[in-house]
Amino acid sequence: MTPALARLLDALEAEAPDAVARGRVALGRALGWLDRTDWPEAAWAFSGLASGTPLELVWRPGRPGLFWTAEPAAPELPRPRRLRRGLAVLRANGTGLGPGREGLVRRVCRDAPGAWPVFVAGRHDGAGRDTGKAYVQAVRVPLGFADLGRHLLPQDRPMMTGIASTGQRELYWERRCQPGDLWRMRQVPALRDLAEALEAELQRWTGQGLDAAWKLGLSLSVGPDGTPLALAAFLHPRQAGGIDAVLRRLLDQGGAANPALADACRAGRLRPMLLTLAVSGGQAQQALGLRLPEAP
Repeated sequence: MTPALARLLDALEAEAPDAVARGRVALGRALGWLDRTDWPEAAWAFSGLASGTPLELVWRPGRPGLFWTAEPAAPELPRPRRLRRGLAVLRANGTGLGPGREGLVRRVCRDAPGAWPVFVAGRHDGAGRDTGKAYVQAVRVPLGFADLGRHLLPQDRPMMTGIASTGQRELYWERRCQPGDLWRMRQVPALRDLAEALEAELQRWTGQGLDAAWKLGLSLSVGPDGTPLALAAFLHPRQAGGIDAVLRRLLDQGGAANPALADACRAGRLRPMLLTLAVSGGQAQQALGLRLPEAP
């Protein structure tokens, strides 16, 4: 673990000592390969996760803890070994997916693009919960996700899947929004409330919604029984007024309870990536992805 990352975790630990202590161990397992890679010159430049860097930290305003996504293996490892190590990391962290969901990850990975299509994640909160997730890049709706894929529109481009230790599955896609998209989503009874709630959240943050002529990342999460649970949009901070405005709003809307990552971003120790606006169960939640600015 780099000194810069260790300092960030020290600041987070003051906000949620138990959660960050657990998360620090779990993240250390995920990134343990950094000390052993045969390609150290590529370690902080190869990943498709966070502008080349192998780690994303996620700020969830008002929810102290440690939330991360990481490359599970060194860049020189072939895909099968990377996948095995990623699943083993989740199991070692006590957030394994179980045999059935691990099998689903393997099936999705067979058709995944690129040399490094798998990421793993840990979510460690102040309530004592630890959950894990495996992400696999995708260019089409894979087997095991057809029920989510039927909600995509013709212009949508699948990008990634997520499979969580809780049993939830998530499909991510890119959409070039067009007039009528919100109406189409409203025609699906299982999506109507989620689509209307996400529309309201997008309007609140950006002044435009699912019918605007812009590009958005979207995701749909379903429970173990296939019931839609959450709908999310992913956008660049500039689409919501710029990073300074986004940080101010997030701090005002609960982030003052856990400002360490926002402070690091303001100080230039972290760089912003995507703002997430998610709706679930009648509630809206925001998150901001952050990365270390450069190789140590």
